[in-house]
Amino acid sequence: MEYKKLSLKNISANLFVYGTTHAVVDGICAAVIFSILNNQIDSTTDFISFVILYNILAFGLQSIFGLGSDYFKSPRAVAFLGCVLTGISAITFLSFPIVAIIFAGLGNALFHVGGGSISLNLTPKKATAPGIYVATGAFGILIGTMLGKNGQFIAWPFILILLALCVLMFVIKKPEMNYEREKITENKYKYFVFILLLVFLSIAIRSLVGMVLVFPWKTSIDLLIILTVAVVLGKGLGGILADKFGWIRVAVGALILSIPFLVFGANIPYLAIIGMFLFNITMPITLVAISNILPGRPGFAFGLTCLALILGALPAFSGLKHILGGKSFIFAIIVISSLALYYGLRHYFINYEKKKMVG
Repeated sequence: MEYKKLSLKNISANLFVYGTTHAVVDGICAAVIFSILNNQIDSTTDFISFVILYNILAFGLQSIFGLGSDYFKSPRAVAFLGCVLTGISAITFLSFPIVAIIFAGLGNALFHVGGGSISLNLTPKKATAPGIYVATGAFGILIGTMLGKNGQFIAWPFILILLALCVLMFVIKKPEMNYEREKITENKYKYFVFILLLVFLSIAIRSLVGMVLVFPWKTSIDLLIILTVAVVLGKGLGGILADKFGWIRVAVGALILSIPFLVFGANIPYLAIIGMFLFNITMPITLVAISNILPGRPGFAFGLTCLALILGALPAFSGLKHILGGKSFIFAIIVISSLALYYGLRHYFINYEKKKMVG
C-alpha cells in the first residue's frame, strides 16, 4: 500500500508541535521530581527510590503502551492522554508526591509512545524526523531540573502551554500511519532476532555510559547549557547526517570517535562536550533500525528502545557505579557498543534493505 507523503510544511508543523510538547512534558516531569526533593524528601535513599520508580514507569512501560497504541491505531490520542496525566502530576506534587510521581511516569510513557509513533511516520524508514523529535527532550529536562532544584516551579504556565500544544495536535494534519505488518519468514527470523539483540545491546550500553560518566565541571550552569545543546544537536543532526551519508558510516563512526573524548577528556569540558555530541548521534539511527524491522508496530518499536535505555541504566543505581565509571570499563563497553551496532546495522542492510547498502 502506498502512503501519501506529507508536505515539508506539514512535516515541520508536526515536528514543532510534538517536539515542543516533548520538551514541555519532560520539563514538567523533571520539575515535579526535583520539586518533591526540594520540598518533601529529606533522605537521599527516598529520592533515589522515587527516581527509580519514575524511570521504571516512564521507560519500562513504553513497550506495553506501544502495543496498545498500535492495536487501537491511536497515537495522537495516546500522546494527548500522556499530556493530561503529566499535567495532573504538575498540580498534585505538593499535596500527593507519590501520586505525582506515578502520574508523571505514566504520562511521560504515553506521550513518548504517541509522539514517537507519529515521528516515525513523518519520514518513513528514515532517521531525520525521529532524531529531531527525540532531541528536544534534553532542553525540557534541563529547564525542569533547574526550576525544581531552585524551588521555582510554578505549574500553571506549563499547563497552559501544554493545553495549547494539545489543541494544535488535533489541528495539524498528522501523517498516514503504517500499521501493515509483514510476516517474518522462518529464514528471516534468525536475522531479525540477531539484529534486534545487537541494536538493543548498543542502546543499553549507551544508556549505561550516559549514567556513569562523571563530569565534575557540570556544576557550572554555562557549561551545563552548552553540554545540553551538544546533546540536542547530536540527536537532531544524527538522523539527518545518517540519511545523507549512510547509517553505518555516521552512527558507528561517531561512536568510535567519541571514545577518546569521553574516556580521556571527561575532566576537560569542551573535549567532553564534543564527545557527548558524537555519542548522541547514534540515537535516532538505532530507533529507526528497530522500527524498520518491526513494520506496522511504531509504538512497540519506540517502546523497545526505551526499555533498552532503562535496562542499561539500572546498574548505575547499584553499588557498582564507581567501578562502572572507570576509564577502562567505559572504553571497553563503548567499543562493544560500536561492534554491536556495526554488525546489527550491517545485517539490517544485507537482509532488509539489500538495494540500499550504504555506509
